[in-house]
Amino acid sequence: MSKRLLTLLWLIIPSAMLLAQPLNDSCTDAVAVTLDEVVSFSTVGASTDGPRHPTAACFGTAGNDSIPHDIWYVYTAATDGPLKWSNCGTANFDSRMAVYLGTPCPPTDADLVACNDDGPTSCSASFFTSEVVFSAVAGQTYTLRLGGYSDGDLIGEGTGTVVLSVVNGPANDFCATAIPISIGNEQPFSTLDATTDGPDHPGSPCFGFGSTTAGSDIWYTFTPDYTGFAEWSTCGTATFDTRLAIYPPGSTCPPASGDLMACNDDGAGCSGFSSLVVFPVEAGQTYLLRLGGFNNDNGSGTFDLVAVVPPAPPANDDCTSTETTPIIAREEADGFDVYTEGTTVSGTFVSEDYQYPPCLSNQNGGEFSDVWYTVNTLGNESLELRIFAIGDGVNDATNFYLDVFTTCDVQLDTLLGNTCLSTSADNTLAVGTIGGLPTTPTILLIRVSTRLTSDVPGIFGIQVVGEIITDTQAPTFTDALNVFPNPASAHVDVQYALRTATPVRAVLYDMLGRPIGRYDWGLQGAGTQRQRLDVGHLPTGFYTLQLDNGLARQTVKFMRQ
Repeated sequence: MSKRLLTLLWLIIPSAMLLAQPLNDSCTDAVAVTLDEVVSFSTVGASTDGPRHPTAACFGTAGNDSIPHDIWYVYTAATDGPLKWSNCGTANFDSRMAVYLGTPCPPTDADLVACNDDGPTSCSASFFTSEVVFSAVAGQTYTLRLGGYSDGDLIGEGTGTVVLSVVNGPANDFCATAIPISIGNEQPFSTLDATTDGPDHPGSPCFGFGSTTAGSDIWYTFTPDYTGFAEWSTCGTATFDTRLAIYPPGSTCPPASGDLMACNDDGAGCSGFSSLVVFPVEAGQTYLLRLGGFNNDNGSGTFDLVAVVPPAPPANDDCTSTETTPIIAREEADGFDVYTEGTTVSGTFVSEDYQYPPCLSNQNGGEFSDVWYTVNTLGNESLELRIFAIGDGVNDATNFYLDVFTTCDVQLDTLLGNTCLSTSADNTLAVGTIGGLPTTPTILLIRVSTRLTSDVPGIFGIQVVGEIITDTQAPTFTDALNVFPNPASAHVDVQYALRTATPVRAVLYDMLGRPIGRYDWGLQGAGTQRQRLDVGHLPTGFYTLQLDNGLARQTVKFMRQ
């Protein structure tokens, strides 16, 4: 073949390849668009020249953080305000979109303004098409990128139409335009056509299940004239899967992710995945309230904002304030004459440290109510655990999870047997056995949880069955535990006598059973010991001090006058 013919072929082949690609395949060939212009497009045969976005919430995990087969558009804003760029329901493939500031080609991850993989529920129902909303500034030019989702054999490319339009959302669509509200019931709202300008909250139990924000959010401010608690609720009064978030006084607009004060995704017993959140308030302080939806879901409804006195949590709500449950004989257990009754009603949990029960199938977020128990194995090498739903005609829940810990943050190895049990409507009694335990008396922790995002809290019974029988009294490690003066004003002295050398820690609880102070006094020798606590800053009332050496706990109460 002649050199001239080879040259002609090299000229012809790339030209044919270019003809098969979209004209705006390259960022440098971005096509200008105008508002409300319905643009037909094709990404078939497009290459990928845009950046990856490893930390963008809209693109999932690393390795799947790009927009393959991308094409490009450009727009210069005529006015300030929110814009929506959408192929929602108008494309025949799983699309992805991104908006970048300016016209660098290709843009960088730092230029990203907004992005979207799957739009609201209505978009996801049609090929997982996309819709991205961003706040435009007059005179600013934006680069618009449209591509697909690819995963293995799935190739995200296809055809459709796309349109850029002005968003005509609710008056309180943006944090900066939050509407003041007061205490009251049945207050109407709508998130239809709302954008999302609130932060993501990765790791928060209120923002799990693959969606880390409250999408299509609207905003309110609340300045109470009282100090106490407020309950904000869409429970059973919204047409979609709502999410509620509270941000404290002094928060910026929009608030930072770390400003989150309280939140709820699915309220316990609330139909349609609606929400309910209770938060503390101080008279004269202004709180920022955000109402949105799961996965950009939107709709309308009413909400209630009421002043409440929150119910006190169970006394064993926290791992540091466990209730003791005894080991009982099998004859007692089988007759269900002897058991430890408990409740997850009004219980709380520490969201940052929460470890999912191993037998919970879906560990992708959620809010929980948990309570804690202590059991002394008394040398039993194996124990049988039982949990069953009781109910009282009001709190007739049936879904509970029981799992076992060696310390507050270390779960018992599942290799030791049935370290996690779960009940349900079809299985109101769950039984399992753990083995391989030390032959010396050992303290284990038992946690009982209800998943509030799917189940209703209620009343249950637990039994620990073994060969050695004891009473319900917890082992002790001090003699003559006392605090004085009692009542106290500025300080209290804690005096106790240790039988042997042991480490000593203490937790101070308020009148509602909430931990308000933790103290680690280290390893101490046998004999009389004394510690001083400052209490002058505490409100008047009764308080409980609990001492702990890792194997036993003892408490003493005092009054602050």
